[in-house]
Amino acid sequence: MQMPRPLEACGRWFARPGVRFAVVALALAGAFAVVTRKLVQAQLHPDPDRIVVPGVVTNILSATRGGIYDRHGRRHPLAESFPQWKVAVDPLAVPDEAARLAAYRTLAGSGAFDRERVYNALVSTNSTFVDAKGRVRLKRYFPIGETSDRAVADLLATNPAVRRCTRKDPVIRRIYPQGAAFCHGVGFVNSIEQPLAGLERTCDAILRGRPGYAAADATSLGGAIASRPRGSRDPVDGNDLILSIDLDVQLAVEDALDEAMTNALPPRAAWAVVQDCRTGEILAMASRPNFEVAAFGSSTPDEQSNRAISTVYEPGSVMKTFAAAAAIDEGLVTPDTLLDVSPGLYCGRPLRDHTHGQSELTVAQMLAWSSNRGASRLGMMLGKARQQAHLKAFGFGRRTGLPLLGESAGQTIGDGSELNNIRISMGQGMTATAIQLATAYSAIANGGLLMRPILVNAVGRPDGTVLTNFPPQVVGRPCSERTARQVAEMLRAVVSREGTARRAHVPGYTVAGKTGTAQMVENGRYSTTDYRGTFVGFFPATDPRLTILVTCEATPKPRTDGGVCAAPVFARIAADAARILQIPPDDPEEVL
Repeated sequence: MQMPRPLEACGRWFARPGVRFAVVALALAGAFAVVTRKLVQAQLHPDPDRIVVPGVVTNILSATRGGIYDRHGRRHPLAESFPQWKVAVDPLAVPDEAARLAAYRTLAGSGAFDRERVYNALVSTNSTFVDAKGRVRLKRYFPIGETSDRAVADLLATNPAVRRCTRKDPVIRRIYPQGAAFCHGVGFVNSIEQPLAGLERTCDAILRGRPGYAAADATSLGGAIASRPRGSRDPVDGNDLILSIDLDVQLAVEDALDEAMTNALPPRAAWAVVQDCRTGEILAMASRPNFEVAAFGSSTPDEQSNRAISTVYEPGSVMKTFAAAAAIDEGLVTPDTLLDVSPGLYCGRPLRDHTHGQSELTVAQMLAWSSNRGASRLGMMLGKARQQAHLKAFGFGRRTGLPLLGESAGQTIGDGSELNNIRISMGQGMTATAIQLATAYSAIANGGLLMRPILVNAVGRPDGTVLTNFPPQVVGRPCSERTARQVAEMLRAVVSREGTARRAHVPGYTVAGKTGTAQMVENGRYSTTDYRGTFVGFFPATDPRLTILVTCEATPKPRTDGGVCAAPVFARIAADAARILQIPPDDPEEVL
């Protein structure tokens, strides 16, 4: 087969040595011209994002902070973190007026950004800034807001009108959907996820996770060249906290305290604790005044104070319960033992009392009528050593170990004198916290077992599985089961018509509890105007489920007595909790 004549002639022509040299030289010259043009362009008009400089840039990949949830898990969030995008516009990437109008319509029409802010960003072309090396540079990106809407993020990435002129940087934001509810327990983290209070701070190591990173060669502007990686590590999200708190019960407590603070004669402060007396789990804990978690930075130290664990105070007559329990447990008295409550000197001092004109009261009557003289007799029978031993067995004088900052220990003894000993049996000359009192009453309610208070039920992994459980834990037996049952029965009379806590009655339920009223100490002296009124009790008394404590601070007269200021709040909380938790009534006559 012969080659066509034109191609044959072309081949003979190209075979000439001079022609081949000329073609190769021309090709090399052309390639050299292209390279030269690229080099000149790079020198005169460099693209800073493509210039490699010595060094490596490392981008931190944030880990999502674990959530804080009530006992029902992710259905009831108290604190959660969500990914968002910070969006900025580069007006220099908008070539003309038509493109600017299209970008504006797209961004403003998304509904995620302020229209005026979008417009100002699109027309801002003359701003400059000074970089870290002191060089004046043109500002390219102008922020227009944040969005957590995935549809908006996809729009920015795919819409031709905005995909080249917008930049979205991922960020993680912490939200507190319950507002002020359980604010003292949840706490707060700031915009850089620095924990400042509450569980956010004490459990930060559990919640924060481990950030990752992506390293790459750096550009002249400090950016990363994705095509030249230098190593990476994926972030590990933080674990979740599953609390013992029941959000519905917590909200009921919040409402009850809010109502107490709006009375005609409101207290200066108030707090309440709801505890499952069988397990030690804290179902609700709240203090007033309080604060909005999202506005933590503008709250005052007084609003930030978690009074349920930090305020130590003389409890008053609620401590008479433990004097009776100690004396019965030691075999010194029975509920029917008569106590001398006649006027006279007690450790050399007169003692005022309300004995209804009687000179003798049974131990049961001493609790029902809250007799100071009767409690003093029990203190003298016990003596300092035995009374101190029983108080410590009930958990007084030491912290409960809740995972919160600011818990106080209180003290079980003052100057150690005999006078101090009988005052302690009346709830004076010693101090305690609300959580100590509630936990000690739970021991009476459950048959004599002191349970460790629980605030965190479990730690959960990011995938929703449980990492660690914290089951109920018995930490001691301060009294026998028989003693606890006898004292619980005596406390039922306190809420009867003849007792000091008639207002703590809950329709359909038997209630056992005790009132306490104590003068506040100011500047080392007892105040003549400010008091703390307390009621702490449990129900249903026939099969106790919940222990509830309420304290009102600086209550003005005539609402100083715990049976007047605190008992009605207890009754409202108990009724709401019984409905929420579906606790069956145990007083059928009243139900009918």
